[in-house]
Order: sequence, then C-alpha cells, then structure tokens
Amino acid sequence: MITLNSFFLVLCAAFFHALWNSLVKNNHKKAYIVFLISFAHFIFGIILLLFASTPSLAAWPYLIVSTVVHTFYLYFLYQSYKWGDLSFVYPLMRGVAPLIVTLGAFLFIGELPLGNGLMGIIFICAGIIILSMYSLFHSLSYKALNFALLAGFCIAAYSLLDGIGAREGNSALGYIGWLFILEGIVGMFIFWKIAKGTDYSLDRNTFIHGVIGGSLSCLAYAIIISVKVYTPLGIVSSLRETSVIFGSMIGLIIFKERPWGLRIVAALAVSVGLVFIAFS
Repeated sequence: MITLNSFFLVLCAAFFHALWNSLVKNNHKKAYIVFLISFAHFIFGIILLLFASTPSLAAWPYLIVSTVVHTFYLYFLYQSYKWGDLSFVYPLMRGVAPLIVTLGAFLFIGELPLGNGLMGIIFICAGIIILSMYSLFHSLSYKALNFALLAGFCIAAYSLLDGIGAREGNSALGYIGWLFILEGIVGMFIFWKIAKGTDYSLDRNTFIHGVIGGSLSCLAYAIIISVKVYTPLGIVSSLRETSVIFGSMIGLIIFKERPWGLRIVAALAVSVGLVFIAFS
C-alpha cells in the first residue's frame, strides 16, 4: 500500500516538520516567525509554478477552502505555542489528525487501509496519544489544549482537502504551488498585523530562523502532497505523524524536557506502527 521510497520520503518530511515547529516554539517572536514562514511559502509557490502546469478547475474549490483552513491552522499553531509547551501541544494537535483523516477518507472517497496498514495507524495514534498524557494531567493549560485540538482538526481537514484536490487537479506540483501562494499571501497579511501589534522588532536571528523554518515547511508539505497522489491518505497522514517522535527527541536533547519514560513508551508504539506500515 506504500512503496519503500514513499515510506522514507514521508519520514524525511516528518523530521523537517518537527524542526520547523521547534523553531516556532523556541523563539519568543513567534508572530514574526510565522510571517516569515508564510513569506517562504509564497516565494516557493512562485518557483514551483515555473515548472508545473496549472491544476484543473476541479481542484480550485479544494484550493480555496484549503487556503482558509491553512490560515486558521497557522493561527491556532501560533496560539498553541504561545500558551503551551512543545511536548504538550505538538503531540496533541498531530495525534488527533490521523484518525480524523482515515475516517474522512473512508466517508468521502471510500478509502480505508486494511490489515497491516490499519494496525500501523492504530499503533502510531496510540503512541502519539500516550506522549501527550503526562502534560495533559500534570501541566494543563486549557488555552493550549483548546488551540492544539483546533489545530489538529485543521490538520485533518487540510490533509483531506489537499490529498483529494491534488488528485482532482492532475498536477500535484501545480496544486502545491498555488496553495503556497494563496496561503502565503493571507498568512503574511495576518501575521504581519499581529507582529506589529507586539513590542518586538524583527532582528537578524529571527529572520534566519523564520527563513529556515519556512523552507523546511515548504519542503515537508511538498513531499507529503506528492506522495498522497498515489498512496492512501490515512497511511500517509499517520506515517507523517511520526514527526512527534522527532519533536520529542528535540525536546529531550535540546530543550531538556521531561518526562523521558513516557516518550520512550510512545516511541516504541510508533516504531511498531512503522513496521506494520512498511509491510502493508
């Protein structure tokens, strides 16, 4: 159900995603970081369109709705990291998405992974949920919880929209390019307004972090949408959520976050899920 090349491509995308999220969390000028990520999306989208055909008309409703959903996602992401820790927010918002995507793919396009693929999804989701439990019951921020869950629903929504839209458009690169341009324009406008309303100014380090984060974000999502064209959406979405494990490693090693015990249990659950998906 998934080729070996696609398997490793999605793992790379997951790692890139964890990296750019850690850049947002670790910088107190978060609005500027998200603004620069939106700017990078806009530039990358223009570059992609130089090498891609325009998606068919059937893809444009998905593009428009996805642009709105992506904008809400960035806002909820920004608010989540403003109020909560990386080890709490990231697993929670990424953990709810695969289940919703798999259910949505079944309801809307009749696609349901079976056998090893379904077992992989179950183990990965279990690991991600375990990873969030300690923070949920011991250092709870209701604002972080609410925004993280809202971000998770947005992830599920745009995963479905973009997976179907790229297929309908008959041009994955063209779809990605236009999505990045539209999302980038809206994101730049909103987060520039938010950033200018703070007491911070844009400095060199923040600019570098934002550009790196935006580049990693573009590369990660371009990989994911390309793989979704020929791979079941539930499988791709679940495999992508292994970014939580990479994020936990960053939290443990770089940010010195604890507890490490639950993260190891979660990592084992996700590893079992990866084995199931690899042999699906």
